[in-house]
Amino acid sequence: MDQQDREKGQSIQQACTQGDFDTLVKLATSAGGLLTDELRRQAWPILLGHKSQSGASEQQQSNQAWRKLPRHSDEDQVQLDVDRAFVYYPKDESEQSLDKRKAELSDLIVSTLRSHPMLSYFQSYHDVVQVLLLVLGEHHAAVAVPRISLLRLRDYMLPTISPARKHFELVSAIVKAADPELADHIAEAENSFALSATHSLFAHDIQNYGDIARVYDFLLSHEPVMSLYLFATITISRRMELLEMPADESDILTFMISKLPQTLEIDELVQNTLILFQHHPPARLPGFVWWRLSPYSVLKTSRNINQPHNLKAAEVLCQKQIQQLRREELLQRRVKLLYMYRRPVASLTATLLVGAVSFWLRRTGQDRFILSLLSSAFQYLSRKS
Repeated sequence: MDQQDREKGQSIQQACTQGDFDTLVKLATSAGGLLTDELRRQAWPILLGHKSQSGASEQQQSNQAWRKLPRHSDEDQVQLDVDRAFVYYPKDESEQSLDKRKAELSDLIVSTLRSHPMLSYFQSYHDVVQVLLLVLGEHHAAVAVPRISLLRLRDYMLPTISPARKHFELVSAIVKAADPELADHIAEAENSFALSATHSLFAHDIQNYGDIARVYDFLLSHEPVMSLYLFATITISRRMELLEMPADESDILTFMISKLPQTLEIDELVQNTLILFQHHPPARLPGFVWWRLSPYSVLKTSRNINQPHNLKAAEVLCQKQIQQLRREELLQRRVKLLYMYRRPVASLTATLLVGAVSFWLRRTGQDRFILSLLSSAFQYLSRKS
């Protein structure tokens, strides 16, 4: 570590000691980020909104009660993913050490799901938790994982994928605002190309440990929507490569956009992402995509990361979002049902209308006049033929 990094490290430590959130954000965003895992262990808990690091061990001990809670329905899938964890990092660890890490990873995920049963597990979630475990250690990660789940990843942990699809629409809108030519060229690609990276906050796609830790320095020091801007920035940085591909090859385009290059200039991407966010803030994106987001979306409720919600408040927002989703699904089913039976419904409506008119004619005495008029018209047409 050179003199400049040593001085920066001292500044990071001082900001952590003083709880200087704004300074910590600037340092985490600047070149090199938070530099080392030792400094991250001090800084990340503050960025995630739990200031007291000394309470993490006590929190872990009290959280042992999760073992007695009802089993979560997604635990089988959790185990399958945990068995596949720690593929790219850490390097050169013994089988025994990896087994211990996997057991810790499983406990972190299952304890969060059992303690907050309204959350649904998604594949790649274990990649996020894996990063927190490696950087923070098991005790501090036990506090960090529920917070990142409810305050940053909540939209991905709902019963359906529809809120996540709104995130993908935002990515497309960001690209369109910044680079209309590129946006038009890749318009045929499924906007789910952002699924893997955004779900896992890039942990599923970035294979270098130093790079993913640096990316998390940036993402944790900004509001949740910044991960979508980062993906859009990476996509725009590949414009020449993507413009050379046939626009009508949607499957190939989707695949190529979703696969991030393994050589990333993180510091340059961070600065370009901030510029992109400043020039095209969420509320000014085309298509009113920001305004079509649920008011309970984590992208809207976690904008002020300096004053985060507590977990109870986040749970309430999660429940409201789930209720809204169920209402929307019920409405969609009813609309689909009406469409399926549109002809019988139209016939029934016409029958009821004829019946109502007939009843009114009889009540008003106009039925005889109408019948007389129809009879005269019929006789006239008969003579003509």
